[in-house]
Amino acid sequence: MPRKKKIKRILFSIAALIGIGLGGFAVHQHQEKQKMIEIATSKEARKVYVAKFRREDPSAFKSDGIIQSYEIDEDSLDYNPMGGLMVRVTVNQNKSAFISFNLMDNGDGTYHSAYYIVSAKLDDMLEENR
Repeated sequence: MPRKKKIKRILFSIAALIGIGLGGFAVHQHQEKQKMIEIATSKEARKVYVAKFRREDPSAFKSDGIIQSYEIDEDSLDYNPMGGLMVRVTVNQNKSAFISFNLMDNGDGTYHSAYYIVSAKLDDMLEENR
């Protein structure tokens, strides 16, 4: 077999292996993202969010409350290296008004948050109402 043809086959084989590896990695990343979305949007996770909103704003989701709606920012989902899933939840469709949660699995299908971060914008909105 001529030397050039052999080199082309070897290079093609290496490129194919790299492509397969990258494809597998992309599939794995997609599956992980879906898993994070499933956790963040679960009924049990939503209980954590709503409980915190009601502690911050006792009238939340009522006509006289500051917090009227919330949305999980799926682009913000990431695993915390120290454990848990970091989730940013925007309030009233305002990207500047949010609470960040670090969801931790209790081992029984329920969750709690290791910490909360209330954005300055949301804190100001709540402070005006107090």
